[in-house]
Amino acid sequence: MIKKTILPNGIKIISEYMPNTYSATIMLWIDAGSGIEKLELNGISHFIEHMLFKGTINRSAQTIVQSIENTGGSMNAFTDKECTCCYARVLSDQVPVAIDILLDMIFNSLYSPKDIEIERQVILEEIKMYEDTPDELVHDQFIKSFWKNHSLGQPITGTLNTVKEISREDILQFIRDYYTPSNITISIAGNFDEDNVISKISESVEKIHFTPKIKEIKIPESTPDFTVLKKNIEQTHICLGSKSISILDDDRYALAIIDVCLGGSMSSRLFQEIREKRGLVYSINTYESVYRPAGIFGVYAGTSSSNSDEVIKLVWDEMEKIKIEGFVEEEFERAKTQIKGGLLIGLESTKYRASRNGRSELYFNRTFSTEEICAAIDKVTQADIRRLSNQMFDIKATGIAMICPMDYVNKQPVLI
Repeated sequence: MIKKTILPNGIKIISEYMPNTYSATIMLWIDAGSGIEKLELNGISHFIEHMLFKGTINRSAQTIVQSIENTGGSMNAFTDKECTCCYARVLSDQVPVAIDILLDMIFNSLYSPKDIEIERQVILEEIKMYEDTPDELVHDQFIKSFWKNHSLGQPITGTLNTVKEISREDILQFIRDYYTPSNITISIAGNFDEDNVISKISESVEKIHFTPKIKEIKIPESTPDFTVLKKNIEQTHICLGSKSISILDDDRYALAIIDVCLGGSMSSRLFQEIREKRGLVYSINTYESVYRPAGIFGVYAGTSSSNSDEVIKLVWDEMEKIKIEGFVEEEFERAKTQIKGGLLIGLESTKYRASRNGRSELYFNRTFSTEEICAAIDKVTQADIRRLSNQMFDIKATGIAMICPMDYVNKQPVLI
């Protein structure tokens, strides 16, 4: 049973009691990420995520992590395009300890000038690490090209140039603007005393009252270009993608089925056709990058430069087939079963439940039951698949980004 509590200052608590577990996961979500950053401050959300672990008025950086590890638990955080999340997983009787620490990090972090400069160097090294990882870097290259000059198109970590320029006052202003009660959702799942936990949170934050800055959410304009970045590597890394739907769109379940059938599993068309039958790749998959204002449906593949044109052509051929034919009924139903199976298997995890409930509240201001989601998946028809694929897979609206060996000869692939 999922319980929703809204505190007087606007903080939402989504709790799900799981009596047959020994632990609980607490996730504290901030409804702000890199997608609302000014371009010159790209990376500030991620910077703040790092700084949350650097000490508060009550705890040193070392005390924060030791206090969680002393309970036998663990903690971490991540930044996304539209949210930032700190979380901890602890044994059931240690939930109040974890909540106290997470709230302390969010509302009482020091952001000391010395620690900012130390962490700046850590983040710059993180960015360099990504730049040395072409199978990850190509995704940033693609989205930046596809959504030029829009915050959703910028890398979550920021760039070497922007991170170097972010000041302490920039950080404090972003905190004042967005780390506000009505932008915070606390999601807890596992074995814990719901009434005591909700009461503890309420007492801890009752004096915190300030209004968030209204977020300016602009729809990005798609610019489907062909871009090539050359590096001293052996393999060519490819991202091919097109405009998709918003995460709020009712077609999100049809999109999930297209994703699974086309490239989201080992039985998918791209995996079978391009890897298993032809041996042209080791890795190939599809992915959905969907946000409130817009989305991208993409394909990633890693291959030899000599095979890159063939791989891209084969990917497009499969997309064209879906537009006309949809899927074979067997693979269509298998995809539905895979999605529902993943949902049901995930319910065994406290982290999965806390994450699903928290994201659902952030995006839809409500949670969905397993029965609702499964019913929505079952309602998707082949006609929905053809309609959505024709909407997405437009050759004129398809972009390609490639990271290639230094000897690659630039030439735009011919899709038709």
